[in-house]
Amino acid sequence: MFLAANGTVLSYQKISNTQGNFLAPLIAGEEFGSSIVSLGDLDGSGPSEVAIAVGAIGNNNGGTARGAVYILFLGADGKVLSYNTVSDTQGNFSYPLDNLDQFGDCVAALGDLNYGAPGVAALAVGATGDDDGGTDRGAIYILFLDDAGNVLSSQKISATAGSFTYPLVNGDGFGSAAAPLGDLDVVGPSSGVLAVGAPGVNDGGIDRGAVFALFLSPSGSVLSYQKISSIAGNFNTTLHDADEFGGALARLRDLDGPGPSVVALAVGSAGDDDGGTDRGAVYVLFLEAGASVLSSQKISDTAGNFTATFHNGDAFGGSMAALGDLDGPGNSMETLVVGAPGIDDGGLDRGGVYATFLYGNAGTVGAPGPPGASAIFLGAARPNPFRHQTTIPFRIAEAARVRIDILDLNGRRVRTLAHEMTGPGDGELAWDGLDDKLHPLAPGAYSIRMFVNGRSVESARKMVLLR
Repeated sequence: MFLAANGTVLSYQKISNTQGNFLAPLIAGEEFGSSIVSLGDLDGSGPSEVAIAVGAIGNNNGGTARGAVYILFLGADGKVLSYNTVSDTQGNFSYPLDNLDQFGDCVAALGDLNYGAPGVAALAVGATGDDDGGTDRGAIYILFLDDAGNVLSSQKISATAGSFTYPLVNGDGFGSAAAPLGDLDVVGPSSGVLAVGAPGVNDGGIDRGAVFALFLSPSGSVLSYQKISSIAGNFNTTLHDADEFGGALARLRDLDGPGPSVVALAVGSAGDDDGGTDRGAVYVLFLEAGASVLSSQKISDTAGNFTATFHNGDAFGGSMAALGDLDGPGNSMETLVVGAPGIDDGGLDRGGVYATFLYGNAGTVGAPGPPGASAIFLGAARPNPFRHQTTIPFRIAEAARVRIDILDLNGRRVRTLAHEMTGPGDGELAWDGLDDKLHPLAPGAYSIRMFVNGRSVESARKMVLLR
């Protein structure tokens, strides 16, 4: 869907068994579109504009409903130029899948997790029907892909694999959703953090759900984890039976800017009963570096200033994707699209999507916090850590001269990045790891200081240069 700034559809391209130039031989019950994520320009100088990974949990390659992921290379019009299939029998995927594993239940892009080792991108793929250690306990696979979408190597994370020590039980559904959280501990041992949903976890009651933040090694195995549920991770919220918290996940930008959190995470809870039965909800969690919850905001039929009318069974929060600041210099900080597959517009369970515009410091829909709370802020560098180049995003309320200084651990300025005039709205500056004389700097931690019209306004961000 090609969207206007207000979230309405300007045009669209359907990709299916008969449309969008997609030539894969889909079968009845394949459920192509079970999950989807952008992989960026995977083929580099190749012909595509972007590659997307699409799950198909009913794919029967090798057996019944073992699942598959299609890597689609798209043109600017959204049509498929070429594709590759990763399944039990294709794409150089070496792990054996079993019947009803439903590989492809979720997909999440992890970027260059292994820092320059073979592979263009890392992709996390959920398989909620995986039976390691029991029945339907679930699993996540970390796939390292080449520029054609083939698997170079992979790592499974489950009740018995990938150094994940949490005691999953039958029906947990680990791997129902996934979202990258970046390198939360920055100078710590992990290469990246992956949030994984498990809506069948029984903390405090039946199927109340949980999210696991997995701190990953460069190979994709688990170094440590933080659980977030009704009884863990400092999430001081009462969940109820069958809420299925963790059924969908989306990483948001650093909504509170210079506030205490490191990252914001949207968590779907499609079984939430605010206002009725199974109307659904989304929680916006503000996380600290160890992935515990500092604060949270619920968005539902009765919370978070969301004024749409819900009905029983709408299942708001069944899926989610963050689109960034869609309305540019408008008041919102992030546009979060939220699926509600039970909506009855035009007929029974035809479904719908809400484009919600979030205010940063509160995480609510269309309800700003204190005046000027998000007028100026400095975002976290991406990627971080980095080897060759990182991008530093910022926001200003009106046109101004923006300067960003890079400081070493002793507080000495080593590089100045500047826009003579920019804004209002979002901007960014790139740093290549060089000093003002364009000499390479030593690897290590550096801090960022931001000036607007010559006045220092931000100095709370850090990043790590690797060599």
